[in-house]
Amino acid sequence: MGDKETERIAYFQNVPRLLQQRFKERGIDAQVHTVASSPTSGLEARARDVFREMARTANEDDAQLHLVGHSTGGLDARSVVSPRMAREAPAFVKRVRSVVTIATPNHGTPLASYFHQGDVGKTLLRYLWLFTFLTLHRKAMPFRTAALQAAYWLVLKSEQAKLPPSLFNQIVRLTADLSEGEREELIRFFNQVGENQTLIQDLMPASVQAFNANTANREGVRYGCVVTGAPPPNLALRLLLSPDALLYGIFSFLYEKSAPLSRELQIPERTAAQTQALQDVLGRKFESRSDGIVPSRSQVWGRVLHVASADHMDVMGHFDQPPEHISWLKSGSHFQEEQFQALWERVLDFTVGDTSPIGR
Repeated sequence: MGDKETERIAYFQNVPRLLQQRFKERGIDAQVHTVASSPTSGLEARARDVFREMARTANEDDAQLHLVGHSTGGLDARSVVSPRMAREAPAFVKRVRSVVTIATPNHGTPLASYFHQGDVGKTLLRYLWLFTFLTLHRKAMPFRTAALQAAYWLVLKSEQAKLPPSLFNQIVRLTADLSEGEREELIRFFNQVGENQTLIQDLMPASVQAFNANTANREGVRYGCVVTGAPPPNLALRLLLSPDALLYGIFSFLYEKSAPLSRELQIPERTAAQTQALQDVLGRKFESRSDGIVPSRSQVWGRVLHVASADHMDVMGHFDQPPEHISWLKSGSHFQEEQFQALWERVLDFTVGDTSPIGR
């Protein structure tokens, strides 16, 4: 789901444009490529998808390569440059100079464990993907609010909800401005999400621990991370009778299931600099923080480039500042354009080799 004109989902909301502009301002000749990958396929399949696409664009010249991955994309980036992949494309791997992971479950997330258990969790995942589609779809859609509220209700009810498969298609059909072909394609896409959910098992903390053991850092590549953490949910806000309360409710539900203090998480000992960076922004109780999807402490990998008081999607440009930005989650983070630009400036600093003190 990229930003080509033929694609209708603005996942990388304003990020490529901002990066291209900043590279130009710095006098750096660089091209920014977005890479689509299978939404819920396993990590191995996703890495090979990314590898093939990046190998195709990398062959245009012999320039240095820098990988930036959001969420699971960060694991994909680490996997592509890991020594175990070197035999398949040694020339390609040797040109990668840095890997930046953003809000990435580098040590897994208990939310994956929740969705992996039983049929309810797996079915809810399909509705969450539908929710994402409807939220990020560029084209204004009649009945979108009704469709979203139905999806929110299902998620909020979680285990108590009856989830008939036919309801999924009924919600899809509420997107009346889509052509028949588009609706059919949308249904096929989300049916695939329902059928292939290998990624969910792969993101469980125990699975990522095994992934890390087999995916060592590559010598000569600099690794940095952006860590996100949203304010813990406020019960009073959840009880408000407003459209935003529904959105805040789903964020609260996800935050709870991400279980930042879960014993499932086996986090290696941090350096003093990593711990200080987290404390400076998220406070001394940062270990109990999450961005609504991934516990903050699970996101650390390499140098902490930036810590943001933000939810999982804020950092990709999905925050409350219309009309250019569309919020995916209502988390109360108050993340705005200023914070968005500061974060990506730090990513650029690291990419072009800046070694100044850790930014916030």
